[in-house]
Amino acid sequence: MSEIITPGIAYETSKGVVVRTTRPGVDHLSDEVRVIWQDSRCITAEQRRKAWALMTEIAVFQGQGKDDVYREQAAAFSLKNLETMQGQLFHLSTATVSEARAFITLLIEIIIEYGIPTKEPLYGLCDDLPRYMYACLINKKCAVCGKKAELHHYDRVGMGRNRNEINHIGMLAEAVCRDHHREIDTIGQKAFDEKYHLEPVAIDEQIAKKYRLRGIA
Repeated sequence: MSEIITPGIAYETSKGVVVRTTRPGVDHLSDEVRVIWQDSRCITAEQRRKAWALMTEIAVFQGQGKDDVYREQAAAFSLKNLETMQGQLFHLSTATVSEARAFITLLIEIIIEYGIPTKEPLYGLCDDLPRYMYACLINKKCAVCGKKAELHHYDRVGMGRNRNEINHIGMLAEAVCRDHHREIDTIGQKAFDEKYHLEPVAIDEQIAKKYRLRGIA
């Protein structure tokens, strides 16, 4: 059985954050203690705009009303985040900045997975860039235009190294289509990332498996 206890004191040290509290009726702590951070910041106007823009695209693609999409995705988000939402139904109007960011990420992951076209580029609508870049890699979708993508090594493999034999885990990568891959070769990696506001993510076992990359040393 879990129990929520409001901390009495919380302060930061050089080694992290210390939380002190009391739990009446017991002499020792349980085997597991979880700390859930409560974001007190209210959703921003820009986050609200992004969320509704994304839900409108889903609604058009599915032939639904955007209010129906909102109800469905709010319920799905609440179920997925049952513990942090503490049993409450997600509402965009009362969401925190953190909740809104996670909700926007959920909508973007749905759009990427089902190949839903959008009027605005997703890299401009995402609120969590690393999660967006990861979703593009897993679904083999270009992070710029959403077309079929290939894995682009941000870290150069290097002369004389066989990419079929090296360990790719931990190397940085992006998902880009052939056209945008050529653009990287033309203008350079740094200029490309600055132009589209992108950043690479580290290859993990899931990405390595998706692209049939060697994942062991």
